[in-house]
Amino acid sequence: MRYNFTRSALTAMAILLAVPSFAKDGSAPFGLPQIASAMLKQDLIRGAYELVDLPANGTLAVGSTPSFAKGTPGYLDFLDRNDLRAIRRIELPRQAFALGVDRERGRVYVGNTLDGSLSVVDAASGLLLETIQLGKAEGEGFEHVRMIEVDEASGRVFVSSPSETGTLWIVTPAQDNKVQRIDNAGLWAAGLAFDPATNRVFLSGGGIDEIGVFDAASGEKVSAFSTGDSTEPGKEGSRHFFINLALDASRSRLLATDGNTGALYVFDTQSGKVVKTVPIGTGALDVIRVPEAGLVFVTYRGASHDKPEGTGGLVVLDDEDYSLMASLPLAAHPNSLALAADGQTLFLTVKAPLEKEHPLYREGGLDSVLRFDLAKLGKVLREQP
Repeated sequence: MRYNFTRSALTAMAILLAVPSFAKDGSAPFGLPQIASAMLKQDLIRGAYELVDLPANGTLAVGSTPSFAKGTPGYLDFLDRNDLRAIRRIELPRQAFALGVDRERGRVYVGNTLDGSLSVVDAASGLLLETIQLGKAEGEGFEHVRMIEVDEASGRVFVSSPSETGTLWIVTPAQDNKVQRIDNAGLWAAGLAFDPATNRVFLSGGGIDEIGVFDAASGEKVSAFSTGDSTEPGKEGSRHFFINLALDASRSRLLATDGNTGALYVFDTQSGKVVKTVPIGTGALDVIRVPEAGLVFVTYRGASHDKPEGTGGLVVLDDEDYSLMASLPLAAHPNSLALAADGQTLFLTVKAPLEKEHPLYREGGLDSVLRFDLAKLGKVLREQP
């Protein structure tokens, strides 16, 4: 679930960096007008969060929660993956945020964050098949869930929980949805990445060891990565909050967005060391690699506790050396990224501001879904002066 979930944690952190929109040589502005031919935008969903591509159905599924009021439903919106037309809307009894997909078995997993559970939806019919409770009761609610990753070979589902101790759940549908719970998985355990080649799960957050590495079958913690910047345990001493991850297994790299510093960190997965740091922007959030296009995309929300009126954008980096290709302003708050199954199309949700004081606030404003043709976009980017 690639949204700015741990608000209390993030607002306690200083978000420092922002990237303007420049051409590669730094001389001339480069932004939306140049890429208009590669982009399609639809404003049609309130409370949009994550998305997954369902090519077998010709659809894009978008999880949405229009209201945070207790007891209100969530939705799974199915859009035409080619032109983003609304096809149908499925109401779910619990609010919908994160999405995971098992295309092999035709399942969409919906993270019901505030209820600490997963809704399992049949991708073809939209039928709600079952709800898997993960989080324990906590006060008037439940332990929260955040990101979802799916091992489509085995069908196992990995889910993170960003508490102060951190939890990783491993769900095995082939064993009647057996749930394995790994506690003390790391401060603010938020971001997830799965490497099928090594059968490893990467779980990121804060603390001294910001990224934990777990065996996907046993749940055993096998190693940890650290920037070395945090020397005191606990949230007060944490310098970073790695909120989302993207894996480059071919080069033993792990990309992590830091919601604290607004930067992208690149770790070597063999040594666990940081090999590159790239400024992104205030509220750096989601990251995705597109090896077919040779690009990396990173969203930043642009707003923080100290700058609530800010707006964000989409940063495009070269996948080889992480040099800046473009930084595209996308008001108000770019959120979640999803790559089409064939690697040729990128999808993105952009959230309208919720705060009435925000200069772009509109009563009843809708969130946007964007579609990028990556062949066209890559051509435009590489033809810059």
